[in-house]
Amino acid sequence: MSFYGLREDADYRIMMDHLSALQKLFSDTGVPSFFSDNLVAINRNLTFLYDEKFMNAFKAATQGGTEADEAKLWRLHTLAWCGQTALYIPGDFVECGVYKGLYSGMLTDYLDWSTIDRRFYLYDTFAGLPDDWSTERERAGVNDVYEWDGTYEKVCERFAKYPNVDVIKGVVPDIFEETSPKKIALLHLDLNAAQAEVAALDALKSRLSNGAIVLMDDFGRKEQLALAEALMEWWLVHDHHILELPTGQGMVTVNAAKLQEIDLKMKGKGKTV
Repeated sequence: MSFYGLREDADYRIMMDHLSALQKLFSDTGVPSFFSDNLVAINRNLTFLYDEKFMNAFKAATQGGTEADEAKLWRLHTLAWCGQTALYIPGDFVECGVYKGLYSGMLTDYLDWSTIDRRFYLYDTFAGLPDDWSTERERAGVNDVYEWDGTYEKVCERFAKYPNVDVIKGVVPDIFEETSPKKIALLHLDLNAAQAEVAALDALKSRLSNGAIVLMDDFGRKEQLALAEALMEWWLVHDHHILELPTGQGMVTVNAAKLQEIDLKMKGKGKTV
């Protein structure tokens, strides 16, 4: 059981003891349950556990990783579904916020990416959040917590077997001016910074194909409330609504005509969107 981002006082530890006991009770009685990644789900089918291809990709992606990586099982399943569905939509795949490549590593394996006639663009500074596109609070939660030494080189090595994966070191959204796809079928946002994620949407919105899937990794996490509010405001202005998932992710399927219509209206009023 991996729960994180919560307080660490005595009451919290007691609560965790109770949850652990409850998890064991369900396990001992054969009731299917999920206690991980700050998510408790009871008496669910958990069908993804029996998807051999997905579970193999999950195990390969988390091998040698941390308990927190393994805890993201349901989140990774959600991304796998998004990726599989996005193959029916024109465009390339984009991930903003790669770190060590957990999500994109699982997805490329799951989809046999080397056989796919598309590109996967992986954007990250590989050095933490930049001052210009994040708050001091956001930087404190990422820059001093993650391991950055050699990360870029390791990610390049991880994806070297895929000729159609581009590992791009740079600051989102500035790096898009140098290299970015013309059309996007799947956009995965995991920057842990509200301003940067909104700026990424501003920069890429005209490239999102009709039906494109935008998956926002931290949308539902309580400690990321400012991020959620910024994303909700952006999508509401663009007449779309975010589906908050129990995993903590948020998802939108794109109506490209609506995005274009809103963009033209705003430009007509002399506003930037």
